[in-house]
Amino acid sequence: MTGAALVTGAASGLGRLAALRLAAAGKPVAALDIDHANLESTARRAPAMRTYACDVADGAAVADAVAAATGELGPIELVVHAAGLCRIGRALEQPVDVLRRVLEVNYLGTVHLSRATVPAMVERGHGTLVVFGSIAGWLPSPRLAAYSASKFAVTAFCEVLAQETAGTGVRLLCACPDQVETPLAEGVRAVDPAVLGGRTGADPAVVLDAIEQALADPRAPLFLFPSLGTRQLWRARRFAPRLLGKLITRYVQPAR
Repeated sequence: MTGAALVTGAASGLGRLAALRLAAAGKPVAALDIDHANLESTARRAPAMRTYACDVADGAAVADAVAAATGELGPIELVVHAAGLCRIGRALEQPVDVLRRVLEVNYLGTVHLSRATVPAMVERGHGTLVVFGSIAGWLPSPRLAAYSASKFAVTAFCEVLAQETAGTGVRLLCACPDQVETPLAEGVRAVDPAVLGGRTGADPAVVLDAIEQALADPRAPLFLFPSLGTRQLWRARRFAPRLLGKLITRYVQPAR
């Protein structure tokens, strides 16, 4: 593809690394994030990158940012949607406003970005949308009700969108990694380290390598599980959900 790329969550973590990789490869990049200071820090490492402060939960702000990026960089042919939010809490105790915010960022953010970018791709007959889901969107875990629910919604939305855009030349890829060592994981540990069971997550570079490999393969499926362990968890969820649920409940340590 010769057009521009748009990356959300570009101030840190997977989004930042994706934006820098694309810029290093010579692609015009529109970098979006609500964290303006760190977004500008990302852009300092790639002078050709354009930055747009944007809360993906705000549909109008997303539409404005996409319009501005298109005006500056040309048609958006690749979208990498990495913006996300995780908040920890027990299912019956987490404040509703916190639940709502997680859903607005993770699920509605995906909806807003898709509506702002995919129709133009359909009209041109080509384009790629990469969305970061999560294994949490297939595999619930204690004290992750808000995050898991939002990622389940992202998973379903991506599958429906893929069905509705089939044959248009638009490609969707929903990457569903397990824990990744990003500021999001660090934030979870800071609040409730027991949620992650003391595990160390994947290197973000390894996850992006898997995405690049999948994009290079036209036969790759919609959902990408970018490690053997993640694929095994997904299969276990399909074929032995009760056993896996018991193991997770036992594995995740009680809240302190």
